[in-house]
Amino acid sequence: MGDALTSNLVKRVLDSLFGLAKREIGYIQNCTQNVNKLKNEVEKLKDMRGRFQKRIDEAKDRGDDLLDGLQKWMDKADDEISDADKFLEQEAKAKKNMKTTYHYSKAARKKLALILQHHEDGKAYESCVSVSIPILLPGPIELYQRKNLDDIDTQNLALEKIIRAIKDDCTQIVGIYGLGGVGKTTLAEEAALAVKNLFADVVLITVSHNVDVEKIKKKVEVAAKRIMKGEKILIILDDVWEELKLETLCIPCGDDYKNCKILLTSRNIDVCTAMNAQCSIHIDSLVEKEAWILFKRVVGERVENDLTLKHVAKNVCEECGGLPLIIQVVGNTLKAKTIYFWEAALEKLKNAAPLDISQDIRKAYIHLKLSYDFLQSEDAKLCFLLCSMFPEDTLIPVERLTHYMVGLRQLHVINNIEDARNRVRIAVDTLRSTFLLLDGNNEFTTKMHDVVRDVALIIASEDNNNYFVRAGFGLMKWWPRRDELESYRRISLMQNSIRKIPDYALDVPHLDTFLIQENHNLSMISDAFIKSMIKVRILDMEHNNISSLPQSLKLLTNLRVLNLGGNRLFREISILGELIKLEILILHSTGIEEIPEEIGQLANIRMLDIKCCHGLSHVATGVISNFRWLEELYIGYHMTNKDDNNCLVELSELPTLTFLDLFVPDFDIIPQNVKFGTLKGFRIQIGGYEDDVHINKYPYLLSKRSVILCKWYATSPLLMHIRELIEVSDYLILEGIQNWNNILPSMYFEGFENVKRMIVSHCHNVSCLVDTKDWDYDPSLFKGIDEGYIKEKFLSRLELLSLQDMHKLEVMWKCPDRYISLGNLVKVDISFCDKLVRLFSLSVAKGLVSMKELSIKYCRCLEEVITVGDEIADIVFPALARICLIGLGHLKHFCSGHSYIYYPSLVDVSIIHCGDMERWGHEYHHTPKLTHVNLEPLDGPSAINNVIYQIREKNTNKPADAKADRYQEDVKRKISPRDAKYERSLF
Repeated sequence: MGDALTSNLVKRVLDSLFGLAKREIGYIQNCTQNVNKLKNEVEKLKDMRGRFQKRIDEAKDRGDDLLDGLQKWMDKADDEISDADKFLEQEAKAKKNMKTTYHYSKAARKKLALILQHHEDGKAYESCVSVSIPILLPGPIELYQRKNLDDIDTQNLALEKIIRAIKDDCTQIVGIYGLGGVGKTTLAEEAALAVKNLFADVVLITVSHNVDVEKIKKKVEVAAKRIMKGEKILIILDDVWEELKLETLCIPCGDDYKNCKILLTSRNIDVCTAMNAQCSIHIDSLVEKEAWILFKRVVGERVENDLTLKHVAKNVCEECGGLPLIIQVVGNTLKAKTIYFWEAALEKLKNAAPLDISQDIRKAYIHLKLSYDFLQSEDAKLCFLLCSMFPEDTLIPVERLTHYMVGLRQLHVINNIEDARNRVRIAVDTLRSTFLLLDGNNEFTTKMHDVVRDVALIIASEDNNNYFVRAGFGLMKWWPRRDELESYRRISLMQNSIRKIPDYALDVPHLDTFLIQENHNLSMISDAFIKSMIKVRILDMEHNNISSLPQSLKLLTNLRVLNLGGNRLFREISILGELIKLEILILHSTGIEEIPEEIGQLANIRMLDIKCCHGLSHVATGVISNFRWLEELYIGYHMTNKDDNNCLVELSELPTLTFLDLFVPDFDIIPQNVKFGTLKGFRIQIGGYEDDVHINKYPYLLSKRSVILCKWYATSPLLMHIRELIEVSDYLILEGIQNWNNILPSMYFEGFENVKRMIVSHCHNVSCLVDTKDWDYDPSLFKGIDEGYIKEKFLSRLELLSLQDMHKLEVMWKCPDRYISLGNLVKVDISFCDKLVRLFSLSVAKGLVSMKELSIKYCRCLEEVITVGDEIADIVFPALARICLIGLGHLKHFCSGHSYIYYPSLVDVSIIHCGDMERWGHEYHHTPKLTHVNLEPLDGPSAINNVIYQIREKNTNKPADAKADRYQEDVKRKISPRDAKYERSLF
C-alpha cells in the first residue's frame, strides 16, 4: 500500500512538473499569439470605454449623474489601456531571444487576464451609465433678443398682465390668445425673460397644429424630472390649436406640483378654457398710433420726412390691421422702394382676398402675397415655396434648400455647388429681411411663421405652382386615386408615420419633386410607383426604413438629387450607377459596406455623401478617380486591412474637388500625396466615433478647414504624419486624448504653433495648456526645444480658445507669463473645467486687446477671472463686447485686486446662477455702453457692482452688506471707488 501511495505521489509530481514545463515552453511557442490576443482585447476595451464616454457626455448634456462605480471603472480602464499600450510598444521594439520571448509572452497572458476581467466588469454598465439628476443648462430664453416695445402700450399692458399672472401663486396655468401674427409668441418670450430669475429653468416648446406627442415628451423630459424634485419650472406651450392633456405629455402639474407653471399661447380662447387656464389674456391688435410707431421703426424716418410718401405710407399701415407680423413684413418689403411701388402696393392691399380662404388668414394673405409678388429674385420666390413643403414650425436646413434648387435646375448658370449655396443663402437672407422667413437656431437653418406658411401653401397651390403638401400630418398610409394628382409638380409627405404607399401606377406626368423623408416605418417603394414619376428630378427618402430599391429606379433618367441617407438597412447600391444624370447622391448613415465599380459611372456627380456608414471598408479601385466633376466628398473610410488598396490616394486625381469631409480611424490612412492646402474647405476626423455629433456641436466647421483628433493615444511620431494638415487648418479640435498632461511646448514642432482656433474637450489628464517646468532640468524631454528655439510666444496666433469638460485642468499654463501672448485672441469659451480656480493674470489680461467674447460656464471651483494681486494698474479691454458667466457657484468677483478697468465696447453681461459673487471688482470699472446686466438697469458708468448686489440680494434673499450700501452711495454721488476710499481714509 505504501508503494502505491509513493507511486501515486511521484506520478502527480511528475505530471505537475511536466505540466509546468509544458506551460513554460508554451509561453515561448505562443508569444505572437498571446501578444495578438492582448492587442485585440485592448482594442475591445478601448471600444467599450469609447462607447461609455460618448454616453457619459450625452448624460452630462441631459444633466444626469453617473452610476456609482462607473467613473472608477473608466479610470481603471484608462490605467489598464495605458499600461497595455506601453507594454505592446516595448514588446514591438524588443530584440527577441528565448529569454525575452518567454518574458513578453508570460506578461501578455497576465495582462490579457486583467483586460478580460475589466471588460467583463464593464458589462454591468452596458444598459445604463447614468441616473437623472438634472443641472441647469442655458436654454432659448437666454438666447432671446428683447424687442423694442417702447410706446406700444397695447402690448406693454398685455405684458404686465402676463407677468402678474405668472407671479400669482394662485394661478398655475396662464393662457394668451389672439389672432395669428398679433405677437403672442413675442409676448410669451418677453414675459419669460422678465420672470426667469424666479424659476430654476424656463422651457419653451412649440406645439403647432399637428401635435407630435413623443417629440414634446422628449423636450419636456428633463424639466419634468426637475419639477418632481421640487424645482420651480416655467413651461411655455406655444401655438396650441386644441386641448392638450398635460398628463399625456408627461408634464407634472396640478395640486401636487404647484412648482410647475404653464404659459400657453393659442389663437382660440376655447383652448385656454379647455386646458383650465385660471387666467386668459387677450392680445389685441395695435391701435392706429402704435401701429404707425412700429411701422416707422421698420421703415425708418423716411416715411415721416417725405410728406408725399407719408400720406401713402399711413394708408398702407392702416391696411395692415394692427398686426405686428404684417407690419414687419410689409414695412420691410417696401422700405427701400420708390413712391410708385408704395402706390401700387396700396392698390393691391385694397383688393379683397379670395373667398375660399379661411377668415383668420384672409387679411394676412393679401399682405403676404404682396410681399411675395414684390420679390425681385426668382431664387427667393422658389425658396419661399420650397420652405412651405416642410412641416409647420420645423427648422429648415438651408443646405437642403440648396440641394433642391440644384436639382430643379433653378440656379441655371452656376459654377459649382458653393456658388449655388451662396445664392440660396442670399435668397434666404432676402426672405428673412422681409420677415417671410425667420431665423433658425443658427445661420444654417431658418423657420417660417405659421401664418406665413398658411399663406405660402395657398400661393403654392395657385397658378402653375401646384404643390401637394401633407407634411407632418400624422398620416399612417397614403393611397391617392390614380388621377387625383395629375396636375401636381411637387409632393411633400415628410415627417408622417406612413407605412405603405401605392403599389400601383399614378398619373403624375408633371411631378419633378417627391419628398417622403422621415417616415420611419416605410420599408418599400414599389416598381409600379417608381415608373409613375419618370420626370422626377428630386427624390428624398431620408430616414425611412428602406432596405432595397426596385429595378425600375434606373428609369428615372432625369433624377438629379437622390437622398437615401439614414436608411440603415440599405446596402446594395449597384443599381444607382444607372442614374447617370445624378449630381447629388446622399447615402450617409446607411448600411453600405462597399462602393462597387458601377458607381464610377456617375460621371456627372458633384456631391457624394457616404459619411457614417460604419461598415464601409472597401471602395473599388478607380471609382473615386472617375468622378471628374466631383466638388464635395463626405466619406467615412473604415479601412480594416492596411495591405488593401487605399482608395483615398485617388483624391489627388480629382481636379474639381473643393471640399472634403473625411473620417478615418487611424493617422496612417490619410494619404501623403493629397494637397489639403488647395482645398477651400475640409473637415478631417481621426479616431473616435464617426457620427453627426461634431456637426451638431460645431456646424460652422462645414465651411472651414478643420482637423478633429479623437485618438485616445497621440504622440509626436503620429502627429508628424499630419503636421502639414494641422498647419493649414482653421480649426483644431482635440477630443478625448488621454496621454497628454499639456499641449505645449512638446507639440510645438507638430504645427500647433500655427493654430488659430483650438477646441479642447474631454482630454481628462490635461492639467494645463502650456508647461515649461521641465526646461530647467531636462530640455531633452522636448527634443531640444528651449527658449532659444521658440520663434514666438506660445498661443500668439490663437483667435479662438474653447475648453470643455477638462476635469483636471488646474491652470491655463505653468510657465512665466512672458512666454504667453494672447494678443490675437478674439473669443474664449470655457465650460465644465471643475478644478480651474483662476483664469488670467494681470500681465496676460493686459494683452487681451482683441478679445470680443468671454464665456465661462459651470466651472464650479472658479473664484476669479482676472487675478491682479497687490499691484494697482490700468487695464483696457478695447474690443470686449460680451461676457457670459453661468453656473459658477464659487465665483467671488470678476477681477481681484485694485486695478482700474475700462470696457469701452462692453454691451452685454449675463450673470446667471453665480450665487456667491460678492462684487465685480474692487476699483473703478468704466462701462459706458453697458445699460443692463441680466435685465437689471445700471446707474452710472461704474455701477456694475451695484447690479451684483441687487442680483445677489434677489438670489439669496439676503440684504446687501455695509460695503455694498457704501458703494451704492458712492455710485449715486458719481464718485469713483478710488476717490471714495481716499475720502473715507481721511476720517
